[in-house]
Amino acid sequence: MFKALCAGAITLHLIGEDNLAEVSTLFQGYPDSPEMLAELFRSYLPRYEGGQRTNFGFYSRLGSELAGLALLTVDSWDERCGSTGADVFRHMRGRGVTPGSKPHLFYLAFELLGLNRVATGCRVSNLSSRRSLEKTAGLQLEGIMRESGVNEQGEFEDEYLYAILRRDWLALYDQAQVQVLA
Repeated sequence: MFKALCAGAITLHLIGEDNLAEVSTLFQGYPDSPEMLAELFRSYLPRYEGGQRTNFGFYSRLGSELAGLALLTVDSWDERCGSTGADVFRHMRGRGVTPGSKPHLFYLAFELLGLNRVATGCRVSNLSSRRSLEKTAGLQLEGIMRESGVNEQGEFEDEYLYAILRRDWLALYDQAQVQVLA
């Protein structure tokens, strides 16, 4: 198993049972540490199905700075589809971390895991996430999922659904730009 994926100024470090204590320590001392740590333990830990890993959580660095979290989840091995997500520290937002980490996640999905489709989305009210997704080459808006999530006010909210296919990735991305670090 690899330890990290690197492209440009962004490195995604795989979170596993072997480095979880170290990762938890890294995420302390920031104003939004409590929320980020809660999200780390809620969404970014390894999960397995039938002996295969299905949840690939990463902590991200922009240069030497800790930036946040990135995720690829295999939703179905049979249908070869997955989904991505990200959480970025407030002080690192607007610096291109989320769209900059997508090539890494797409490489993992399409090259290393053999998936055919990767989806992602955001709540309709989350304008910065929508802008980030729109900046990501290959992602196409597929529609709106009505009342598919509960927002911070506890209300149902619509979500935008975006996806990229393996063939789009092959046409738009240079796979040689992503380095796999063992």
